[in-house]
Amino acid sequence: MPAIALIQEYETPLYVFLEQRIRENCQNILKISRKYLNTQIYYSYKANYLSPICRIINEEGIGAEIATEYEYNVALQNEVNPKSIILSAPYKPAPLLRKVISDGVGLILLSYLDELTELAKYTNPNEIQNVGIRLRSPRPNKQLGFSGTREVISEIIDLFGKSENFLLTTLQLHIGTQLDDQIFKEGVEYLINIANKFEQMGISISQLDFGGGFPEASEITEEELDNLFLLLYESLKERGWENTISIFEPGRYLVGDAGLLLTQIINLFEVEGERWIMLNTGTHHCPKLSNSKFRFELIDHMSEPRDTSTSIAGCLPTDLDVFSKRYPFIKSVKKGDHLAIFNAGAYTLSWSTRFSFPFPPMILVNKDQISSIELSKLL
Repeated sequence: MPAIALIQEYETPLYVFLEQRIRENCQNILKISRKYLNTQIYYSYKANYLSPICRIINEEGIGAEIATEYEYNVALQNEVNPKSIILSAPYKPAPLLRKVISDGVGLILLSYLDELTELAKYTNPNEIQNVGIRLRSPRPNKQLGFSGTREVISEIIDLFGKSENFLLTTLQLHIGTQLDDQIFKEGVEYLINIANKFEQMGISISQLDFGGGFPEASEITEEELDNLFLLLYESLKERGWENTISIFEPGRYLVGDAGLLLTQIINLFEVEGERWIMLNTGTHHCPKLSNSKFRFELIDHMSEPRDTSTSIAGCLPTDLDVFSKRYPFIKSVKKGDHLAIFNAGAYTLSWSTRFSFPFPPMILVNKDQISSIELSKLL
């Protein structure tokens, strides 16, 4: 069904998610990463926690990385094996801990030392829980996780030595988002250096978790992704870690370019000689802070030259509702035209900056099959 016909049918902004694109992205990252590494992939549910999206990813053989009880329940509803789930969040409320420990979740990542004491309250004395340590990124202005000093490592080892119920298996470093080769290489070197310190102090690390940070699949070619994993393999091999299990937690890469928001231009105006267009949606649907590579295209005019600077605003009652300033756009635009926002599948509806607007309708498209995604439990 053409995009404009979909907008006219729903008479509102409309999210569209493409099932086949999600599956292709899952298959690509599994194929390319396993070309070089002993890889385990876990989808980061915070990127897009809609149950049909998570079901598709689970069917492709990818586990779940969750941060909330809601996300955990979505994973279980989609028949994700608890052993294929990582709990990674700085805040782990008691009800969630009771559930995941009782179910034998595969890995719990800690951001602070006192979390181990909290875990002990809910652990069966006869069971062993795999635990990992989240390391603080060496990049500026990062606060989550542990530093990699010998003093901190010694404190971690001492605390684990006092408990027989926890096995420290994993070091995690979330390097950042929208990674480039240099940032990725620096992060890998930092993680290996700290892993070596643990080994020297008598703790064997069996898994290195490199977090997520991959861009939307439309923003990185298969060759570039291949080069990124080859770079990782060579860095690990150089230091003797190439046979270690390598964990990745992609979110944006799997779903970012599989979602688009179909909108309509509701106003054109000028501010101090600068052309603006206003859409019938806003940053409550596509938040700028998500670091997504949003692309704005006028439907049915996508081949026209993009030679006119245009600022794009949303419909919220605030001057802060601006998608982009001086965006290269086409000249022949008018009120009522339909516009698609691409790369809108990740960190959009799962972001919390909402006002009191309802969610737009959402549909899942698989070739010529269209099904609705219900959001009643989230409203």
